[in-house]
Amino acid sequence: MVTLEDAHALILAQARDFGTEWVSLQDAVGRVLATDIYTDRDYPPFNRAAVDGYAFQKEDWDTGIREFRCIEHIFAGEKPQKEIKSGECYKIMTGSAVPSPANVLIKIEDANTLEDTITFNIENVSAFENIALKGEDRKAETLIISKNTSLDALIIGSLAVVGYKSVEVYSLPKVTVISTGNEVKPLGEPVSDVEIRDSNSYVLEAFLKRFGIILENKLLIPDDPVLLTEAIEKALATSDILILSGGVSAGDADYVPGILKEQGVAEIFHKVNIKPGKPLWFGKHKSGTIVFGLPGNPFSVQVGYKLFIEPFLNACLHQDPINFYTVPLNKERVKKSRLNEFFPCILNKEDFSITPSKFNGSGDISAALFTNGIGFHPSSIQELPKYSKVRFIFW
Repeated sequence: MVTLEDAHALILAQARDFGTEWVSLQDAVGRVLATDIYTDRDYPPFNRAAVDGYAFQKEDWDTGIREFRCIEHIFAGEKPQKEIKSGECYKIMTGSAVPSPANVLIKIEDANTLEDTITFNIENVSAFENIALKGEDRKAETLIISKNTSLDALIIGSLAVVGYKSVEVYSLPKVTVISTGNEVKPLGEPVSDVEIRDSNSYVLEAFLKRFGIILENKLLIPDDPVLLTEAIEKALATSDILILSGGVSAGDADYVPGILKEQGVAEIFHKVNIKPGKPLWFGKHKSGTIVFGLPGNPFSVQVGYKLFIEPFLNACLHQDPINFYTVPLNKERVKKSRLNEFFPCILNKEDFSITPSKFNGSGDISAALFTNGIGFHPSSIQELPKYSKVRFIFW
C-alpha cells in the first residue's frame, strides 16, 4: 500500500500528451491550445470612432475655426471618397475608420447642424478625442493567447478576431471504460433484489466529457475471467487509457489484477492509504496504455476519479493541478479508520465553510448527491474539531 502523496507522484510521472491536431473553431471549446497565438495586425487596425460624431482637424480649432462644412458621411467598413481640407469635417458612425488628417471626433449630441454647416456646443477639444488609436489594444505580432490555455467562449471570440478558422490543440486520449460485476446490470434491464444497475460507467463518462473526451468504448462485463480477458485485451490494443471499476480488491471474484498482469500490464501500485478507494490499482501496459482499476462502490469511483484520474488528465493536457482550498469545518468530524478519509460535504456560500454530508459508506448511491465537493480528513488526526481548517476540493 502506498501513501496518497506517493500515489499522486507515481501517477503524474506517467503523464504525457497524445500529440496535436487541428480542429475547427466551433469545435474548440474546452480544448487546450498547443501553440502560441499572435495578432495578425494592429488592433484596432485603424483609428476607430468610439462614438457617433463629427471628425475634423484639431489644427483648425486651434486657429479659431468654429464652423465646419460636412463633406461626407462615413459608415463602419467604408473608406472615405474625399479628403477633408481646412474648415471641413466628416460625419462618422461608431466603429468606423477615422481617416487622416482628421484627428478629433466630437459627439453628435454636442453638435448643431444647419444643412451641411456644423457648429459645436463645446469650449475645448483634445487631439484624438473619442478616437481609439490604431494599435492601442495590441500591436501586430504580439502574443495574445499562450499555448496550454483551455479554450472558453471569450477566447474563442478572440481567436476569431485575429483570423483563426481552425486552431491547433492537444489531441484527446482514447479512453475505454469497463464496469465489472455479476451483480451489475445494464440500464433498461430488470434487476432482482440482489442486483444493482450500472452507474459507474455513466459517472465516469460524464466526468470525462468535461475534457471533451468521447469514450472509445463503454462496457459492462460480468465477473467472468474469459470475458474480462477478452474485453481488457481489446481495450489495451485500442485505447490510451483504460478505466475499470470493480474487481480489484481481494475477493474470490476480483480477477482484474491477475488478468492485467497476464496481458502485459505492469503494476505500478495497488492500494492507497485512503478511504474510500483503498483498493485502487494503477499500471502501464507495454504498449503505453495507462490502466486505472477503481473499486466498484459508487462513491469510491467518484473519489478515485477526482483524486487520481482527473489530475492525470490535467497533466497530460498541460493544465494546472486541481485546486485544493483550505476552508473551515462547521461541524466536528470523527473517523474510525487509520486511513486518510475523504468525505462528501456541502459548501456554505455565506462564510465559505463546509458541512460534512451524512452518508452510509462508499456504497451509498446518494453519498455525493447535491454535495459540492469532498473534504480531506488526514490519517494522523482522529477527530477534526468544529472550525478546524481542512482541505476541500470541488467536484
